[in-house]
Amino acid sequence: MSKKTSSDKKFAKRAAALGANLKRFWKEPPKGRFLNLQEILRFGVSSLGMSFIANLVSIYVTVSQIPLLYDLGDKGTLHATIMYLIASVLALIITPFYGRMIQRTKTKFGRYKPYILCLAPIVAILGAASVWSPQSLDQTQRIIYVYMLCTPTLLMWNLWYNSFNMFPGVITPNQQERADIWAPVGLVIGFAPTIMNALKGIFVKWGGGDVGAARIYAIFCAVVGIALASALIGVKERVFITQEEEKKEKVSTIEGLKMIVKNKPLMIFTLALCLGCFKGTIDLSWEVIARVKYATNMADAAAIFGGLSLVVGFAATPNMILLPWMTRKFNNRTILIFWQACNVSANLICALIGLQNFPQGSWSPYVITIIRFVSLFNALTSLQPLILSEIGDLQQAKSGYRLEGFIQTFAYQLPLVASQVAALVPALIQTKMGYNPYYYQVVEGSDNILSPELIKIAENYGNVALWMSAVSSALMLICLLFYDLNKKKHAEIVAQLKATAVNADEIAQEQGSLNMLENVVDGIKEEKIAETEENVETLSEETSTEETTDIVPPESGKEQEEAQEEGKEDFSDNN
Repeated sequence: MSKKTSSDKKFAKRAAALGANLKRFWKEPPKGRFLNLQEILRFGVSSLGMSFIANLVSIYVTVSQIPLLYDLGDKGTLHATIMYLIASVLALIITPFYGRMIQRTKTKFGRYKPYILCLAPIVAILGAASVWSPQSLDQTQRIIYVYMLCTPTLLMWNLWYNSFNMFPGVITPNQQERADIWAPVGLVIGFAPTIMNALKGIFVKWGGGDVGAARIYAIFCAVVGIALASALIGVKERVFITQEEEKKEKVSTIEGLKMIVKNKPLMIFTLALCLGCFKGTIDLSWEVIARVKYATNMADAAAIFGGLSLVVGFAATPNMILLPWMTRKFNNRTILIFWQACNVSANLICALIGLQNFPQGSWSPYVITIIRFVSLFNALTSLQPLILSEIGDLQQAKSGYRLEGFIQTFAYQLPLVASQVAALVPALIQTKMGYNPYYYQVVEGSDNILSPELIKIAENYGNVALWMSAVSSALMLICLLFYDLNKKKHAEIVAQLKATAVNADEIAQEQGSLNMLENVVDGIKEEKIAETEENVETLSEETSTEETTDIVPPESGKEQEEAQEEGKEDFSDNN
């Protein structure tokens, strides 16, 4: 009983020590790190809000959804593609100037936060208005409405959300801390679209169709997103400042672009993203294909698609959970190549089978869901900001300027323009094949059963989209083989920045010294040592006692003679 009581006391002591350390962690960063728990939670909450706003636009203001919400005629997909292309080209032109503004910004809130926090409500309001879809307009008016409202929405969304994706690179100079924090934050970011996609099928029934569902979705995302995004105010920016950045002379737009094109890892990464611009072609059409293949009735198929999308939405979850471990064990290139291999193999298998060989209902929803899960089994959206933070460190070491805004131009805007130019190809194919997403809209009061002709058109286009996605993913994979910014090189870059930064001492003062296992692991070690010493002492005493008991004292000479005489008498009697 005494041993048990002692053990309970020791456990309680260790638990109390751990609790005290966690309490300190609320305001004090761990050893070698810069963010305390309070700041990490604020970053997570704000990221969830950003995700709600971002996914309002990325889910509904798309090439596939705009023709579904607005009857834009037979060329609806082409109109949506052109609209997206205009917004992307404008973003590509504006981003270098936007980057120069960021580079020149110096406030007590930092460089990025003022832009992120100011643009968030603007993007939310524009996004909600873009999916509202007024029903009183004729077709020409609807086309004008889409171009006039959706184009600036996409432009502002690009600038705003790309700025937020660069933010992990400026909250701490510790790359592993960036990964350890951004990985769980990525789970939080992925939580919003996963849940909303699962509810999308329910919204379709509540709202009386796709238009009503989009309105419910928009209001919810805008209100919740703006409220949560404001938590970013409590997150501090921490960036090494070089002597060049400290000077009053600021880099011009042309000079910044000239510096950035010499960044070889950035150029290779940008080329890989551009080559992969077709890999999402099939993803833009899965919802329509699901309405054709998941059930004979489109309303039922939409509900099934919404439920199974919850499973597909978690495809990135294992990678997000393992990302801190993966970034410790592997270089970014290795991780990217593995993910691309999953995408290529899944789309290729589905293309070889052919969508026409999937029956309506039956096993089709489950097999297609597995294929979609494997193809999306990656966390590129979580890893890309970490990759760009390393590239930003490299750029700062090479030129004296981080130039994050200019990095956006290549890593985000240029691939986006390439994707939109490339999207003209499937849009033209859709027009040629007679494929129009508007024909697959769920209509309240209708039987929502498709004709064999529409089913065949969707199957044929789906097969083309699968092959385009598979080939594009393969090209991206090949290009990534030449990406050479590894962990060792990046460590050398950070060491160089620390040695030359004018604010190195200031940042060093923010570095934490908290040991989360202080008086916890040490106490266990001391207890084990004491227990071992006690066991050794006990064993030594027991051994000594046993030796004393086993040793028989030697008999005297007289006793030996008497024993011998008794032995002789016994022998004589026996004989």
